[in-house]
Amino acid sequence: MVELIRILIYASIYLGLVATTFYILSFFAYRKKEKLLYADNELPKVTVLIPAYNEEDSIEKTIRSVAVSKYPKGKLDILVIDDGSKDNTFSNAKKLEKEFSFLKVIHKENGGKGSALNLGISKANAEIIFTMDADTRVENYSLINMTRYFKDPTVYSVTPGMVTEKPKTIWQRVQHVEYLQGLFLRRAFASLNSIYITPGAFSAYRKSFFDEYGGYDVGNITEDLEIALRIQFNGYRIENCLEAPAYTIAPKHFSDLLKQRRRWYYGLIKNMWKYKAMFGKKYGDLGIFVLPIAWISILFSLVIAIYAIGDTLNKVFTEISFYNSIHFNFYSAYDINRFFIERFLFEYFTNPVVIFVLVFMVCLGSYIRYGIRKIGDSSGVIINIPIYFLLFSVLFAIWWTVSIFYAIFAKTIKWK
Repeated sequence: MVELIRILIYASIYLGLVATTFYILSFFAYRKKEKLLYADNELPKVTVLIPAYNEEDSIEKTIRSVAVSKYPKGKLDILVIDDGSKDNTFSNAKKLEKEFSFLKVIHKENGGKGSALNLGISKANAEIIFTMDADTRVENYSLINMTRYFKDPTVYSVTPGMVTEKPKTIWQRVQHVEYLQGLFLRRAFASLNSIYITPGAFSAYRKSFFDEYGGYDVGNITEDLEIALRIQFNGYRIENCLEAPAYTIAPKHFSDLLKQRRRWYYGLIKNMWKYKAMFGKKYGDLGIFVLPIAWISILFSLVIAIYAIGDTLNKVFTEISFYNSIHFNFYSAYDINRFFIERFLFEYFTNPVVIFVLVFMVCLGSYIRYGIRKIGDSSGVIINIPIYFLLFSVLFAIWWTVSIFYAIFAKTIKWK
């Protein structure tokens, strides 16, 4: 068993180095690539759809962040779909109609986010559809920068620079860094035409895609993931625009974060099985490299993380037993400084795996630095990065273990 784990560790290191090198080279190739973009006077009409359910505290802020957009007047509509809210979401949004003539608020019986978006799509009269969560905020230039990419007729969706808004709890701080480092990877995936998730919090689509291939899958708990895979499955491109920041409110508590990731990963498993035909050379880098490496990495990370946790606990128990056997004085600061720390450093920094982990940490640090430069906000990152490195691998293992359990035993997961 130990030898098998050792093989998995070194295999994961090898795959990690290959993937990291590949993504970095792809990133730089993308930067040099010329892009077909709309000029200001060419921008098409857009409609921003905001489905909302019990979002009375955030709906007004969300609407205003879009309403003050620099998008050309007369070419922007906002449609809020209240999905049977039981609070003041509808009235809080409705009162803004007097202030913004291009805003319309409608009410429907509760049917889920997918059904609310489908209703909005059926009523939209625009070439480009934006979907936006009712607790998301965007910059006033985000809509323009994302829409520019649709001049390329092969582009059917554009994703933003998605980050978290003002992290406060320890769990939000972990997500803050996770989202920042993800900005680099999303740009690398764009260079390979391999983006397979369009964030439900904020993304843009050609309306013609919905007209031809249907709307959102109402019964799907990760409808944004399904629509992205459907776009790729039908041979269209998904672009990324980091120059369009979008800020989402991350779950504050561990239980809420676990429920969110359980839904995301369970949905990923189900939708990847639905679109399993995308694994292969027909879908280029996405099918040959990105998707297979993603799943292999998840498997390796899960096995290694579980083993590492168990091995660490075992080593701690062994070390304590050893110190007790030599009558080690745990209360002596001098003994701790000279013996305990030297033993710890020798144990870990003579391990080649630790060296590779440090290399990957440096790479992740460069991804994070890139994300900070693109978004222009580094507040709290000095505190958040150590928390991320300390907790993320453990959380990742927990999220996937729970999600796989639900998938195997056919447990039902609801959106809310």
